[in-house]
Amino acid sequence: MIISTITGIKIDAISACVPKNKIDNRKFANEHFESNMESIIKAVGIDERRVVRKDDTTSFDLSIESAKEIFKDEQLKKSDFGAIVFVTLTADKLMPNNASYAQHILGFDENIAAFDINHACSGYIYGLWNAALIAKSINKKVLLLDGDINSRYVSPWDKSTALLFGDAGSATVISPTTDNNEWNFTFKTDASHRDALNVGIGFRDLLKKEHLDYNEYPDGSKKRFIDMSMKGEDVFNYVVLKVPKIISEFLEEIEGDVSDYDSLILHQANAFMLRKLARKIKFPLENVPMSMNKYGNTSSASIPLNICSELKNDISNKSSDLLLCGMGAGLSTGVASINIDKCFCTGVIEIDL
Repeated sequence: MIISTITGIKIDAISACVPKNKIDNRKFANEHFESNMESIIKAVGIDERRVVRKDDTTSFDLSIESAKEIFKDEQLKKSDFGAIVFVTLTADKLMPNNASYAQHILGFDENIAAFDINHACSGYIYGLWNAALIAKSINKKVLLLDGDINSRYVSPWDKSTALLFGDAGSATVISPTTDNNEWNFTFKTDASHRDALNVGIGFRDLLKKEHLDYNEYPDGSKKRFIDMSMKGEDVFNYVVLKVPKIISEFLEEIEGDVSDYDSLILHQANAFMLRKLARKIKFPLENVPMSMNKYGNTSSASIPLNICSELKNDISNKSSDLLLCGMGAGLSTGVASINIDKCFCTGVIEIDL
């Protein structure tokens, strides 16, 4: 296992943003499916989701609102920043990237690096890692934006995905510090099973007129070629059978133990699945905060959203040691051991977008 260790890094601020628009999953299921979906709703633990209301709202908008909330009190100076990193699957355009537009909209200096990371479930871990490396290298603060609008590529008539996904954005400020604290990261990738979570449209399969047509499947679901396709059993087996081993090996490599951490922050995919994962690594369930019941699966933004939703008071008032894990599409896993010490947390802001 490869471990990346970075010292002298801290999180100054973190914010998350969701649309005000709420989707009640039980009402939604009754309207879209003939079969009873109650057992699925209970298992995944998602009672309601937040979904953008306006057609022109994007992940960029939600993440920018998060950043604006951080900069509102003017305690952070934009001249102290050296880079913007934007993690998203749902960028506004193929070119230019979201990060460069964020530089303009937020009023940052031109003397700044700006790039996107295309990743899903483990994306926030990748973003933190890159942001920490950059901050340490250039001795400047880095703005990490992370957001997705999953509702744009999920069919409302697909039983495997329609009840799972919500929209969200986030902003995190990573800074160099003279403190000798230590962050550790590791990553695993198994692309032999990349089709377990898949959005087929791209430059290998160029958009065609028929890709916009809904096709019916044996389970009664309907979806388009451009919609997300998920093999639920494959994802479940990966998370439950492989990810606990990855986390345990990571802790062994850094000579750590689950008792060293105040909370285990997991990508908010499926409540039943995450509880099984936590039990396998013997992490107390009372210290595994979950917010998917309120927001749904918001892709890589689910980790900062979960922190802002469930740990605002903790990270604002004291030092918290956190074990983070994002896992899923790729198939990919990212694990991080970090500390957050009295950072500015806005909590979750709601915007009518």
